[in-house]
Amino acid sequence: MNNVKILIVDDEADIALILKLQLEDAGYRTTRARDGLEALEMLAREHYDLILLDIRMPRLDGIEVLERIRQEWPELVVVMMTAHGSEDIAVEAMKKGAVDYISKPFSSDDMKKRVERAIEYNRTRLENERLQREVEEERRKMEAILQGMAEALVAVDRQGLVMSINRTAAELFGVDAAAVHARPVEELLSAAIPADRLPCRVVLATGEPCLDVAYDLRLPDRMVPVLSSAAPLANAAGEMIGSVEIIRDISALKALEQEREDFVSMLSHDLKTPITAIIGSIDLVKEGRLGPVNPEQSMYLDAAVESCAEMVDMIDTLLDVHRFEAGRMVTTLVEEELGPLLQRTVGRFEPVARHSGLELTLSLPSTPVTFLVDRKQFGRLLGNLLSNALKFTTDGGIEVRAELPDNVAAAAQGITPGAYPTESLPPEGRYLLVSVSDTGAGIPVDSLVTIFDRFVQARNRKMGKSSGTGLGLAFCRKVMDAHRGFIWAESEPDKGSTFRMLFPLGTD
Repeated sequence: MNNVKILIVDDEADIALILKLQLEDAGYRTTRARDGLEALEMLAREHYDLILLDIRMPRLDGIEVLERIRQEWPELVVVMMTAHGSEDIAVEAMKKGAVDYISKPFSSDDMKKRVERAIEYNRTRLENERLQREVEEERRKMEAILQGMAEALVAVDRQGLVMSINRTAAELFGVDAAAVHARPVEELLSAAIPADRLPCRVVLATGEPCLDVAYDLRLPDRMVPVLSSAAPLANAAGEMIGSVEIIRDISALKALEQEREDFVSMLSHDLKTPITAIIGSIDLVKEGRLGPVNPEQSMYLDAAVESCAEMVDMIDTLLDVHRFEAGRMVTTLVEEELGPLLQRTVGRFEPVARHSGLELTLSLPSTPVTFLVDRKQFGRLLGNLLSNALKFTTDGGIEVRAELPDNVAAAAQGITPGAYPTESLPPEGRYLLVSVSDTGAGIPVDSLVTIFDRFVQARNRKMGKSSGTGLGLAFCRKVMDAHRGFIWAESEPDKGSTFRMLFPLGTD
């Protein structure tokens, strides 16, 4: 406590001396002023932590000194000293800003307790002021962040009445923040969805965050597509007092998506048109309309038609991947029997396999299996995998196997780490496992995760080939995602590759 400085203001020298001895014995540093004017002069020159101020003094009494102190040094802590019977004046002094008073005569212990209490009061006050400044500073920072956000922010109370909006929201809706205060949020967020589906309303109803809801806002002059998320607002006790919704104008994103859609459609049309013309011209030649065609010429013409068909398939794959990513691909799941689907697709590739000197086999479960599947997407999925297997296998064979694993966790052990988020890996249940295995040169280990990304080609170092445009396997992944299934690759260098697919079968 030896750093605490106390100014004793009393015209009675003996009382001042007693106070000085008592307080310095307790470890305080003290200075005496003989009257109020001298006290004010000393306060102007030096800082003190506590003022012990007598009420009755010549030239300037304690009440007047207190008033001056409150005007010029409002942070100073003042304890009044008064003669017995003058307590009413002391109480009046406390109303003017003194923190305590003590009546003369007083004991040493009583004085020390009052001083300690006043000093502790001052420490608490200073700490509270510091915390208040920090809170206010954080509030100003948060307000600056919220007001500077590119997204619109709307905060509502438990009844769904608007508490506040930020500058972006005011500009988006064309309103004044004060004008919408305490109005129902539906009046502000006039949306093309039911009011109870607004994210902030969903949060109020469920108490849980509501994320990434796309809807259109009805503004006076236009419709604005937005992507919105909301979360609960809680008080210090953790009780929900409302919700806050963050709204992002995605008009530019929608326009960009439309431009991309138009570009892809135009690209598809402009690419398919000359291919169609090429195929038509080749057909004219093959039919002999431009002169006789010998067998060797016919073989080369067939190869040209096949290459054109591959190009059309690439274009279709590009379009389908784009449709999946844009959410425009319709997946129609119908109960189908597995065997005929596999036999039909595998049968299309048997002549190609024989021509390449490869054995193509199909293994089915002993009992018929039905599952929910989009027949067209499944056929293209399996066709992509078989086409890749034939491309990268020079000897040996290719096997398509379907089975019903007893232990899905064991069956899924081959999923490459990082291929799927851990929380999305196959849960317990019944699954159909379809595998396409080949005896080719294999896939580099560092490509097993990325080969399902768009435009990624898993180059075969031994054969010097790549897998094409890098869209076929991306399409396969999109198809499996649409079927709520899983696809992954397993491979060892020089020992071939296996692509596995898990299709959920539901519960018994």
